[in-house]
Amino acid sequence: MAIKNAFRQRLKEVFASAALQTLYSELVKNGKICCFQQIAWEIDKATSGGNTRCRLYIDGHGYKHNIEEQDAPAANELYTYSDPIWLIPGERLALDIDQAQASTTAEMILTGYWTEQKEGIQ
Repeated sequence: MAIKNAFRQRLKEVFASAALQTLYSELVKNGKICCFQQIAWEIDKATSGGNTRCRLYIDGHGYKHNIEEQDAPAANELYTYSDPIWLIPGERLALDIDQAQASTTAEMILTGYWTEQKEGIQ
């Protein structure tokens, strides 16, 4: 059985301009597989304009693998996702904030574990 190494990542960024903004986790390194078991995120300003949403997805290998979407996210409200998400080397978790206001602060907290990538697991 593989050894599970617990981890937490806390991501926080202030975006200067109003636009589509993306908050990224760290890339999964070669030889590792990550499992995110709990994801929590919030923004400090409500989105405004036409297409207002936040979309959680796996970024890597030339495409976006969509996971979850929150329409019209509210300011200072904590959103969570707790189904396991597996990431392989070269992938990272991303949160797109569409129609975000200038000076929006986004924060995402990831809890889970990583394990070594064994032969035959990809």
